[in-house]
Amino acid sequence: MDKIEFGRKINYVPALISCVIGIVVGIGIQIFTKITLLAVILAITALVVVALLFTRSMYDFFGHWEIDSEGIQNTDYQNFNVRFQAVLFPFSESRVRFKFDEIKSMTVIVGKDMNAPSNILGGSFYAPKKIMFHLPTPYYLEVNLKDGRQVNLDLSADWDDTEVIGYIVDFIGSEAGIDVGMIKQSN
Repeated sequence: MDKIEFGRKINYVPALISCVIGIVVGIGIQIFTKITLLAVILAITALVVVALLFTRSMYDFFGHWEIDSEGIQNTDYQNFNVRFQAVLFPFSESRVRFKFDEIKSMTVIVGKDMNAPSNILGGSFYAPKKIMFHLPTPYYLEVNLKDGRQVNLDLSADWDDTEVIGYIVDFIGSEAGIDVGMIKQSN
């Protein structure tokens, strides 16, 4: 099996935009005030503020993970600090890797007032494609590992690729030797 990827990674674009805005602010302050220290301080402040805005706005849109014949590798964007670091330094991401035999249980979690896409454990789905990506409710695989850790693998960015998701859910279940459940959240 080749590597199959889900979700999106934080790439270099937010860092590049933050740097450009910081440089423009610094140059603008230098031109108008001729005070270099103030220009540097405000340029760094602008860089951090823009990076914070990117970090805040991309909470629900990034959850990269990949699967291959050896196991699953997940990019952990679960907290604000990790996302902020990934925006400023896009190639220093926190990766978690685990093998199939480390999986204790796995559940497809479907958010409140939402059904699983068709072909995934018998679910059905009714919502326009354009709004699915912006729904506030989660759609992910909850993987509980034998060492007590819990890893959430986001499916919401790839919700319309039901054939691949169904295949992956079945593949992980068979490789780990477990039954996969489905939970529909009520809150």
